[in-house]
Amino acid sequence: MDYRGRRKGKDCLTERALQSILIVEDHQLSCQGYELIVEQAGCKGTIPKVTVQQAHSLKKAYQLLFKEAVHFDIVFLDICMPAYPEKDLYSGEDMGRLIVEKQLKTRILVMTSLTDKLRLEEILQTIKPHGFLVKGEVDEYHLIGAIQHILKDQPYYSSTIGKILRGESNAEVYLSTDEKKLLYLLSKGIRNKEIGEHLCWSLSKVEKRKRVLHKKLGIEKGNTMALVNRAKELGII
Repeated sequence: MDYRGRRKGKDCLTERALQSILIVEDHQLSCQGYELIVEQAGCKGTIPKVTVQQAHSLKKAYQLLFKEAVHFDIVFLDICMPAYPEKDLYSGEDMGRLIVEKQLKTRILVMTSLTDKLRLEEILQTIKPHGFLVKGEVDEYHLIGAIQHILKDQPYYSSTIGKILRGESNAEVYLSTDEKKLLYLLSKGIRNKEIGEHLCWSLSKVEKRKRVLHKKLGIEKGNTMALVNRAKELGII
Protein backbone atom coordinates (compact mmCIF):
# COMPACT_ATOMS: atom_id res chain seq x y z
CA MET A 1 0.00 0.00 0.00
CA ASP A 2 1.48 3.32 -1.04
CA TYR A 3 0.45 5.67 1.75
CA ARG A 4 0.58 9.32 0.68
CA GLY A 5 -0.34 11.01 3.96
CA ARG A 6 3.23 12.17 4.69
CA ARG A 7 4.72 15.39 3.44
CA LYS A 8 7.72 14.81 1.21
CA GLY A 9 11.00 16.12 2.53
CA LYS A 10 13.88 17.79 0.73
CA ASP A 11 16.43 15.22 1.89
CA CYS A 12 15.09 12.56 -0.47
CA LEU A 13 17.22 9.44 -0.64
CA THR A 14 18.54 8.31 -3.98
CA GLU A 15 19.96 4.95 -4.93
CA ARG A 16 23.47 6.39 -4.71
CA ALA A 17 22.79 7.80 -1.25
CA LEU A 18 21.63 4.49 0.25
CA GLN A 19 24.69 3.05 1.96
CA SER A 20 23.73 1.67 5.36
CA ILE A 21 20.82 0.10 7.25
CA LEU A 22 20.41 -0.47 11.00
CA ILE A 23 18.11 -3.28 12.16
CA VAL A 24 16.72 -2.63 15.65
CA GLU A 25 15.18 -5.96 16.65
CA ASP A 26 15.68 -8.13 19.75
CA HIS A 27 15.11 -11.44 17.95
CA GLN A 28 18.40 -12.38 16.30
CA LEU A 29 16.82 -14.84 13.85
CA SER A 30 14.54 -12.10 12.54
CA CYS A 31 17.54 -9.79 12.17
CA GLN A 32 19.41 -12.42 10.21
CA GLY A 33 16.39 -12.98 7.96
CA TYR A 34 16.01 -9.27 7.21
CA GLU A 35 19.73 -8.90 6.55
CA LEU A 36 19.72 -11.87 4.17
CA ILE A 37 16.80 -10.42 2.19
CA VAL A 38 18.63 -7.08 1.87
CA GLU A 39 21.90 -8.71 0.85
CA GLN A 40 20.21 -10.89 -1.80
CA ALA A 41 18.32 -7.90 -3.19
CA GLY A 42 21.62 -6.01 -3.42
CA CYS A 43 23.18 -8.87 -5.36
CA LYS A 44 20.19 -8.97 -7.72
CA GLY A 45 20.37 -5.21 -8.23
CA THR A 46 16.81 -4.52 -7.06
CA ILE A 47 18.28 -2.17 -4.43
CA PRO A 48 21.82 -0.81 -4.02
CA LYS A 49 24.30 -2.93 -2.08
CA VAL A 50 24.46 -1.67 1.49
CA THR A 51 26.18 -2.37 4.79
CA VAL A 52 23.88 -3.70 7.50
CA GLN A 53 24.33 -3.52 11.27
CA GLN A 54 22.14 -5.09 13.95
CA ALA A 55 21.13 -3.74 17.36
CA HIS A 56 19.39 -6.32 19.54
CA SER A 57 18.59 -3.79 22.27
CA LEU A 58 17.58 -0.15 22.54
CA LYS A 59 20.81 0.48 24.44
CA LYS A 60 22.91 -0.74 21.52
CA ALA A 61 20.81 1.24 19.04
CA TYR A 62 21.21 4.35 21.20
CA GLN A 63 24.98 3.89 21.35
CA LEU A 64 25.26 3.55 17.59
CA LEU A 65 22.92 6.40 16.70
CA PHE A 66 23.75 8.98 19.36
CA LYS A 67 27.01 8.14 21.14
CA GLU A 68 29.06 6.86 18.22
CA ALA A 69 27.05 9.05 15.81
CA VAL A 70 27.03 6.41 13.07
CA HIS A 71 24.86 7.53 10.17
CA PHE A 72 22.25 5.10 8.85
CA ASP A 73 20.11 5.88 5.83
CA ILE A 74 17.28 3.57 6.98
CA VAL A 75 16.43 2.10 10.39
CA PHE A 76 14.28 -1.04 10.59
CA LEU A 77 12.52 -0.47 13.91
CA ASP A 78 10.71 -3.03 16.04
CA ILE A 79 8.29 -1.53 18.60
CA CYS A 80 8.28 -4.25 21.27
CA MET A 81 11.84 -3.94 22.56
CA PRO A 82 13.29 -4.38 26.09
CA ALA A 83 13.40 -1.02 27.87
CA TYR A 84 16.46 1.18 28.32
CA PRO A 85 15.14 3.20 31.29
CA GLU A 86 18.38 5.14 31.79
CA LYS A 87 17.49 7.10 28.63
CA ASP A 88 13.69 6.97 29.06
CA LEU A 89 13.40 4.50 26.18
CA TYR A 90 10.63 2.02 26.98
CA SER A 91 9.86 0.82 23.47
CA GLY A 92 10.88 1.20 19.86
CA GLU A 93 8.34 4.00 19.63
CA ASP A 94 10.41 6.06 22.07
CA MET A 95 13.51 5.40 20.00
CA GLY A 96 11.69 6.50 16.86
CA ARG A 97 10.50 9.65 18.58
CA LEU A 98 14.08 10.43 19.62
CA ILE A 99 15.33 9.96 16.06
CA VAL A 100 12.69 12.43 14.90
CA GLU A 101 13.41 14.91 17.71
CA LYS A 102 17.16 14.86 17.01
CA GLN A 103 16.40 15.39 13.32
CA LEU A 104 18.65 12.59 12.20
CA LYS A 105 18.64 12.26 8.42
CA THR A 106 17.48 8.67 8.55
CA ARG A 107 14.29 7.03 7.36
CA ILE A 108 12.29 4.82 9.70
CA LEU A 109 10.70 1.56 8.62
CA VAL A 110 8.53 0.20 11.45
CA MET A 111 8.03 -3.56 11.57
CA THR A 112 5.77 -4.65 14.41
CA SER A 113 3.62 -7.53 15.57
CA LEU A 114 1.13 -5.07 17.09
CA THR A 115 -2.35 -5.01 15.57
CA ASP A 116 -4.13 -2.71 18.02
CA LYS A 117 -5.56 0.20 16.03
CA LEU A 118 -5.03 2.79 18.75
CA ARG A 119 -1.38 1.88 19.21
CA LEU A 120 -0.74 1.91 15.48
CA GLU A 121 -2.36 5.34 15.21
CA GLU A 122 -0.22 6.63 18.07
CA ILE A 123 2.94 5.32 16.43
CA LEU A 124 1.84 6.89 13.15
CA GLN A 125 1.42 10.27 14.84
CA THR A 126 4.56 10.26 16.99
CA ILE A 127 7.08 8.73 14.58
CA LYS A 128 5.50 9.36 11.17
CA PRO A 129 7.43 6.39 9.77
CA HIS A 130 8.36 6.24 6.11
CA GLY A 131 7.36 2.56 6.04
CA PHE A 132 4.98 0.51 8.20
CA LEU A 133 4.73 -3.29 8.08
CA VAL A 134 3.18 -6.01 10.21
CA LYS A 135 5.82 -8.64 11.02
CA GLY A 136 3.67 -11.53 9.88
CA GLU A 137 3.78 -10.23 6.32
CA VAL A 138 7.45 -9.26 6.17
CA ASP A 139 8.87 -11.17 3.22
CA GLU A 140 11.14 -10.27 0.32
CA TYR A 141 8.29 -8.70 -1.66
CA HIS A 142 7.09 -6.35 1.10
CA LEU A 143 10.48 -5.52 2.60
CA ILE A 144 12.21 -4.69 -0.67
CA GLY A 145 9.08 -2.94 -1.90
CA ALA A 146 9.18 -0.73 1.18
CA ILE A 147 12.85 0.11 0.65
CA GLN A 148 12.24 0.94 -3.01
CA HIS A 149 9.39 3.29 -2.09
CA ILE A 150 11.51 4.97 0.60
CA LEU A 151 14.30 5.53 -1.94
CA LYS A 152 11.78 7.43 -4.06
CA ASP A 153 10.52 9.34 -0.98
CA GLN A 154 7.21 7.49 -1.28
CA PRO A 155 6.03 6.17 2.11
CA TYR A 156 4.97 2.53 2.06
CA TYR A 157 2.26 1.17 4.35
CA SER A 158 1.27 -2.45 3.88
CA SER A 159 -2.30 -3.47 3.06
CA THR A 160 -2.68 -5.02 6.54
CA ILE A 161 -1.70 -1.76 8.22
CA GLY A 162 -4.12 0.08 5.96
CA LYS A 163 -7.00 -2.23 6.86
CA ILE A 164 -6.34 -1.87 10.58
CA LEU A 165 -6.11 1.91 10.40
CA ARG A 166 -9.34 2.15 8.42
CA GLY A 167 -11.25 0.54 11.31
CA GLU A 168 -13.62 2.79 13.22
CA SER A 169 -12.49 4.14 16.58
CA ASN A 170 -12.70 7.51 18.31
CA ALA A 171 -10.80 6.61 21.45
CA GLU A 172 -7.26 7.81 22.11
CA VAL A 173 -4.49 6.37 24.24
CA TYR A 174 -1.57 8.59 25.17
CA LEU A 175 0.91 7.81 27.92
CA SER A 176 3.44 10.25 29.30
CA THR A 177 7.04 9.31 30.05
CA ASP A 178 6.20 9.23 33.77
CA GLU A 179 3.36 6.79 33.12
CA LYS A 180 5.67 4.56 31.12
CA LYS A 181 8.21 4.67 33.97
CA LEU A 182 5.46 3.65 36.38
CA LEU A 183 4.40 0.73 34.19
CA TYR A 184 8.02 -0.36 33.80
CA LEU A 185 8.55 -0.38 37.58
CA LEU A 186 5.29 -2.27 38.10
CA SER A 187 6.43 -4.85 35.56
CA LYS A 188 9.51 -5.44 37.73
CA GLY A 189 7.32 -6.26 40.73
CA ILE A 190 8.30 -3.13 42.65
CA ARG A 191 5.84 -2.13 45.37
CA ASN A 192 3.97 1.17 45.42
CA LYS A 193 6.00 2.63 48.27
CA GLU A 194 9.30 1.82 46.54
CA ILE A 195 7.95 3.19 43.25
CA GLY A 196 7.27 6.47 45.06
CA GLU A 197 10.90 6.57 46.14
CA HIS A 198 12.11 5.87 42.59
CA LEU A 199 9.95 8.61 41.09
CA CYS A 200 10.00 11.03 44.03
CA TRP A 201 6.21 10.71 44.31
CA SER A 202 4.01 10.39 47.36
CA LEU A 203 2.27 7.05 47.88
CA SER A 204 -1.09 8.69 47.13
CA LYS A 205 0.26 10.02 43.81
CA VAL A 206 1.45 6.55 42.82
CA GLU A 207 -1.96 5.06 43.59
CA LYS A 208 -3.74 7.87 41.74
CA ARG A 209 -1.56 7.42 38.64
CA LYS A 210 -2.23 3.68 38.72
CA ARG A 211 -5.98 4.33 38.74
CA VAL A 212 -5.57 6.63 35.73
CA LEU A 213 -3.60 3.94 33.89
CA HIS A 214 -6.27 1.32 34.62
CA LYS A 215 -8.83 3.63 33.06
CA LYS A 216 -6.70 4.53 30.04
CA LEU A 217 -5.91 0.92 29.22
CA GLY A 218 -9.37 -0.38 29.99
CA ILE A 219 -8.32 -2.67 32.85
CA GLU A 220 -10.34 -3.41 35.98
CA LYS A 221 -9.23 -1.27 38.91
CA GLY A 222 -6.73 -2.96 41.21
CA ASN A 223 -5.59 -5.66 38.78
CA THR A 224 -1.91 -4.71 38.46
CA MET A 225 -0.88 -7.88 36.63
CA ALA A 226 -3.54 -7.36 33.98
CA LEU A 227 -2.43 -3.73 33.66
CA VAL A 228 1.19 -4.72 33.06
CA ASN A 229 0.20 -7.48 30.62
CA ARG A 230 -1.94 -5.05 28.64
CA ALA A 231 0.94 -2.56 28.45
CA LYS A 232 3.18 -5.32 27.11
CA GLU A 233 0.57 -6.38 24.56
CA LEU A 234 0.44 -2.80 23.28
CA GLY A 235 4.23 -2.53 23.10
CA ILE A 236 4.27 0.31 25.64
CA ILE A 237 6.89 -1.44 27.79
